[in-house]
Amino acid sequence: MGDAIMSSHRDFSFHQRSFRMWRNALVVLCLCLLPITAWSFGAEGCGAGECRDCHSLTKEEAFKLLPPGASQVDSVEFSEVGGLWEVKGQATGRMFTVFVDFSKQYLISGRVLRISDGAEISRKIDTSAIKKEGALLLGREDAPVKVFVFTDAKCGHCRKLHQEMKKVVEKQPKIAFYIKVMAMLSSTELANDIVCSGSVDVLEQAMADQDVAKQTCESNAVKETLAFAKKWQIRSTPTMVLPDGSVLMGARPADDLIEKLSEFLPKS
Repeated sequence: MGDAIMSSHRDFSFHQRSFRMWRNALVVLCLCLLPITAWSFGAEGCGAGECRDCHSLTKEEAFKLLPPGASQVDSVEFSEVGGLWEVKGQATGRMFTVFVDFSKQYLISGRVLRISDGAEISRKIDTSAIKKEGALLLGREDAPVKVFVFTDAKCGHCRKLHQEMKKVVEKQPKIAFYIKVMAMLSSTELANDIVCSGSVDVLEQAMADQDVAKQTCESNAVKETLAFAKKWQIRSTPTMVLPDGSVLMGARPADDLIEKLSEFLPKS
């Protein structure tokens, strides 16, 4: 037993010495790195620790990095995702958004969602290009926060979202929805009947699978909405375009929508 105790004591002492050795080595390593850290953010480094200060990408450079098929680059901005540029442009008449990393070695294409609210930051839509003509208004016309909603009367998720939108405008009258009716699941004829009526009530009738009265009007709103959706790659309904052009897809509870849209309310 005495031998066992002595052996345990030797093992313990060995581990103590090993721990002290590694601890001391770690301290030395940290001290050695301190000057390097100071130099990295000095006068010739990244200003104030912002690595983006060291990097630049022109539209001409970005265009050369794109694959064949791109016709032009409209803008290059820093992405809210660290270490990436957001490059917007056009290809075969359609808008696109891709990301290029600071090393200019990688190009990222696809949907990028912000975890906190599910917003798709990989694309923003120019809201000034969306026509209010032919849109159905849910809410007050003088509401300061205007949201465009691309919907389809036969889309189940669109029907769910519509009910939540009604709760939103009831709880928060400063928010209004401009509904752009699409013919994806619905027939073009039904979509035209809804748009020509100019009535949210008629849209709700169609959403309830009730018969809708035939309408005739000189409007190309449905056709123009489909063309706009194709250009901006809106491929599913419901799709919401927020005042800043960011995109939300799918049905969401009214309280979640109010919380998200409250950032666009005028500051009192």
